[in-house]
Amino acid sequence: MGQGTVHTIPAEPARVLAGIGSRRLTDPQEIIALVGQCLEEAGMPLATLVALASHARKAGDPALLAAADGLGVPLRLLDGHALRAAVPTPSSVVERHTGLPSIAEACALAAGTLLLPKRQTARVTCALALCRPSWQLDRFGQPAPQLANAATQASTSATSRAGG
Repeated sequence: MGQGTVHTIPAEPARVLAGIGSRRLTDPQEIIALVGQCLEEAGMPLATLVALASHARKAGDPALLAAADGLGVPLRLLDGHALRAAVPTPSSVVERHTGLPSIAEACALAAGTLLLPKRQTARVTCALALCRPSWQLDRFGQPAPQLANAATQASTSATSRAGG
């Protein structure tokens, strides 16, 4: 090595988490499209997306599960306690329905620094976070049930309610 040679340590690749809030009966394509638009607006390629995150009450939501599957990332679920952080744009509508000021931004902030505040469509809200260096998927929230398992659980639940 010659004198004056500067060596740099390559930066860790960016890891982006998308916090998602959605209404019931949302089309998974609406979630996928909004996540894509948010990534584009933030100047981040799809390859940087490491997970979707939402409230634990969405555990069996087929749209969220299908969207995560379609984007090729896991869905992680956070309980209300983890989502009580202060958010830049709280929602009175979300608070009225969940008792929390936010779902999308709160999920994003739980992973790291807010990269893009919430963006909305008619049925979906998305906020992006740049995951902190110490962030680990396996220590973040709870994994969502797999798509097939969720469909089986929903079918079993419906059959039980129908008396079958």
